[in-house]
Amino acid sequence: MSPDSTTPQPLIQIEHLSKTFPGQRALKDVSFEIGRAEIHALVGENGSGKSTLIKTLSGFHDPDPGSVVLIDGEPLEVNSAADARRRGLRFVHQDLGLIGELSATENVGLVSGFATIGPGKIAWSQQRRLTRELLERINVEMDVDCPVAELKAVERSALAIARALDDTHGSISLLVLDEPSAALPPAECEALFAVCREVRAKGVSILYVSHRLDEILNLAARVTVLRDGAYQGTFAAKGMDRARLAELIVGSAVEETAAQAPRPPADAEPVLSVRNLRSEPLAGVDFDVLPGEVLGIAGLSGSGREVLAAAVCGAVPADMQLAIAGQPWAGEMDPLEAERLGLALVLPNRHPDAAIADFTIGENITLGRLPEFSRGGRVNKKREREAVMEWIERLDIRPAHPDRLYGLLSGGNQQKVLLAKWFGIDPRVVFMDDPTSGVDIGARHAIYDVVRDYAKTGAGFVVCSSDMEDFVGVCDRVVVLIEGRVTEELYGEAVNERELLRAISGSGDRSATPA
Repeated sequence: MSPDSTTPQPLIQIEHLSKTFPGQRALKDVSFEIGRAEIHALVGENGSGKSTLIKTLSGFHDPDPGSVVLIDGEPLEVNSAADARRRGLRFVHQDLGLIGELSATENVGLVSGFATIGPGKIAWSQQRRLTRELLERINVEMDVDCPVAELKAVERSALAIARALDDTHGSISLLVLDEPSAALPPAECEALFAVCREVRAKGVSILYVSHRLDEILNLAARVTVLRDGAYQGTFAAKGMDRARLAELIVGSAVEETAAQAPRPPADAEPVLSVRNLRSEPLAGVDFDVLPGEVLGIAGLSGSGREVLAAAVCGAVPADMQLAIAGQPWAGEMDPLEAERLGLALVLPNRHPDAAIADFTIGENITLGRLPEFSRGGRVNKKREREAVMEWIERLDIRPAHPDRLYGLLSGGNQQKVLLAKWFGIDPRVVFMDDPTSGVDIGARHAIYDVVRDYAKTGAGFVVCSSDMEDFVGVCDRVVVLIEGRVTEELYGEAVNERELLRAISGSGDRSATPA
């Protein structure tokens, strides 16, 4: 497929945009246009230049000389955040920038300013009305006095979008959404897409950044691809397929489905048996994990899928009966006990408790294993570094430098560091919570390969995910949760997106039978 030639009337014209950091040219002469009232996707692997381009549009980065951005044919001051805002550019970043302890009303007022009655007194009724009006513009209703932390993920995303579209201080021309669906399950993604279409219907253009290829092809009119900081072309979404888009992003053909390992025999003794697991909202969940098996846990938001891994591994209070390799366990579970039993909890790479961002790759890998490398209270740095390099090479962590800060790595490489940290304890079962959230397609399949390779040692994996691709790409079997209970299990060829969506939604229209 050739680059799209049917360009709508342009709103934004980006011409010869480059950005050089010390020792790295992050953007290389990028030129493309965003049409009026167009949903325009921007895709590329981590490190392709997407974030640099967005930060340059926002005025955060000063581009190289010769870079030009035009809005309605007039130059944008590309090193000025104030001019970007004055010209109608608004940005919603992946972390949303919301304060969980405050209400929707308060979060809107912090950015747009509060309505007041006289000096220093907030007109709360007027402020609530303004917040509701902003939400009504995108057809969203919510309790504007509820703490944001208690809202659904999609409601938080909608609130951030509504806040960005406040035109009290000037009209909005372009809304930039950076990974808006990364933390959303499929049902909530549809609600987000409806919000995006409503924004477009108001005449606002959207630059939509995502690693989820299916949603891009269904939502966007056109797709611009970056690779290694260079422009690869702008393509019509209509007629494009996943395989071709993935090839454009990565630069070579991508195998979409990981090779499935032979399923363990049905009579194999489980490496882990969980019975009557209870932890709000889980209401008596049973499951087994076989040696070398990758088990998926699927369910909509609120099904219990989000807390299952933390509950088994003692990170949240839970009641349950466990057997480890056939041996019953009794006691009080906490993270230290879970580690002693060989249960590893790998959090999403962006979770604040997953790793220490200001520590190096090596420090994060060995942080929980320092006694292995210590004698008399002193760490043997040579032995520690040798162990770190072994995991860096084995998991292909890039850059292959143990002294690189964890916080500077791409999402995919951060996830590999977390896996290396836990693989070092020789775990019996590895629980992974949303392992590919915010990870590009190339890194996603690299993570699947790492999981498959390590499962050959006989360790079991439990993948709890909001992303259907994780189940299709790496799981042998999927347990489906609805309202805290197991409702179905899918095996083999039945682990496909259509069957998964049917099962997690509770639909009785079954089109396939598990093998």
